[in-house]
Amino acid sequence: MYNSRVFCIMLTLTLAISMVFNAAGAVDQISLSTSSDIYYDGDYVVVFGSVNTIFENMPITIQIFHGSNLVDVAQVSVAKDGTFVKSFNAVGQQWKEEGTYIIRVQYTPTQIGEITFEFFSQVIDKSSAVFPVNIPNSGTFDVGYTIRGGEVESIIMNQRDQEYERYSILVGTTMNSNGNLILKLPRESFDAQSNGKDITFIVLISKEDSIAGVDLHQTATRLNYVQVEYEEIGTGVDYRTIRIPLEEGDQWIEVIGTYIIPEFGSVVIIILVVAVSSAIIISKSRFSVRYT
Repeated sequence: MYNSRVFCIMLTLTLAISMVFNAAGAVDQISLSTSSDIYYDGDYVVVFGSVNTIFENMPITIQIFHGSNLVDVAQVSVAKDGTFVKSFNAVGQQWKEEGTYIIRVQYTPTQIGEITFEFFSQVIDKSSAVFPVNIPNSGTFDVGYTIRGGEVESIIMNQRDQEYERYSILVGTTMNSNGNLILKLPRESFDAQSNGKDITFIVLISKEDSIAGVDLHQTATRLNYVQVEYEEIGTGVDYRTIRIPLEEGDQWIEVIGTYIIPEFGSVVIIILVVAVSSAIIISKSRFSVRYT
């Protein structure tokens, strides 16, 4: 009889705790961010976050993964206002692999948040900066970038077709070796969406250099454009971050979206199918698709 009562009490307590956690999880989400989207060997990865419901003396667990490998872990106290912060030093054998890392944060069984960042070994052939992109007759907006294997010479807002007002971002580069280009694109200025949902950008690359009497900023005069695959390494409310693989000798990278900044006078929807299908020829390129 006594054992039955103990069992009932324990069961009731377990169900009550579970209900509290489930109720909290139903209305709460973990807010999560990092101090940067890209880190290098020796950097400090700083993780910020907040929770709406606070449980006294309950720490939050922060784990960093590369693939299925656990790179680092820590338990952090949550402040009275629901915020938390933790820095991780990106050094040692666990940080030897380059690529996308996942930060996984858990507070209760139902409150779990994730965010990603890119990690690279510190090398001499990389540079990072914010490039101001000119808006014709209106001002500028900033595009953040990191390039490995070369230099970014220019970034412009390009009008691909005057009749249909199709626009893209055109990046001029000097690539001395194989590498990659990471672009942090501000959603309010440039994006790719359909019916309010994210869709893929179109990314084209050309090795054509400037030639006398030809303006390569005009689509009609650029030759041998190749469509390439890219990786979206960060997606947030304000930015989309993409990584584009580059080869030695690549000169121009064009990123085509569906949204143009309001300062142009209207919000223009680029018909991606038309952009992709125009003047396609089969070639022996990296992806067997060339644009003229």
